[in-house]
Amino acid sequence: MPLMPTRAYSRFKSQSEALLHFSVLVAYAVPALRADISNVKSALKTSLPTPDFFHKSSRSTPDDLLRTEATYEHSLAAYLLLAHFSFFESFVLDIIMEMIDFHGGAKEFVNRNERRAKQFVAPHRADIAKLKRKLQDSEKASWRDRYRSYARKLAGEGFRFPGELFAPYGLRTFMLKVKRMKAHEIPSILVDALRVDLSESEIKRYDDIREIRNSIAHGQPTSLTMREVVEMNKFLRGLAVKISEHFSENLFVIEKYAP
Repeated sequence: MPLMPTRAYSRFKSQSEALLHFSVLVAYAVPALRADISNVKSALKTSLPTPDFFHKSSRSTPDDLLRTEATYEHSLAAYLLLAHFSFFESFVLDIIMEMIDFHGGAKEFVNRNERRAKQFVAPHRADIAKLKRKLQDSEKASWRDRYRSYARKLAGEGFRFPGELFAPYGLRTFMLKVKRMKAHEIPSILVDALRVDLSESEIKRYDDIREIRNSIAHGQPTSLTMREVVEMNKFLRGLAVKISEHFSENLFVIEKYAP
């Protein structure tokens, strides 16, 4: 049975589609306005249509509008990327919070993992303690096959190795990190904390888009085209699909009944 998409992804998808539809509307409206201005200048029309929302305050002349229209593609592309990247940032935080809520909320999620970790701390059953002792001497290269055998037997008995006992601390630290997560930290959190398999090229592409977004937000001139931004937004959309599928498959699993 296919897994349902996360609520966070469904919301991001709706936002992305609404943003694209609005951009298409603008792309239809500006050429129509351009034609109206041409008709006014050639005396085929006496005036431009009254603008929605600004019919009382607008003092823009046809020449004013043409100056804005000259770079409208770059402006539309910049604003489209700004909005879509913000939606993506919110999606990442939203899907993490959705996962935490799925597990009963932050406090219950951490407390449950702490209780489970305590179950696996010594003293252990006699048979487990005996196997564990085999792995507590100084390591001998000639014993590697034996060590693997002991480790497999311990794992089969549900023994938790030292690194696994850090899970509650790691989860608690993760919760604190998420509260103040920055855009540049998103790949690291996804890969290192949540085990999302992002390639180096995917991370670089994300960082490149983030840098462009930052440049726009800080008022630096941009000559982005709609084609370029649509491709960037398509990449972010694909990344969101990958993240959502990873969460659904690996992190939305009821664990409160685990022994």
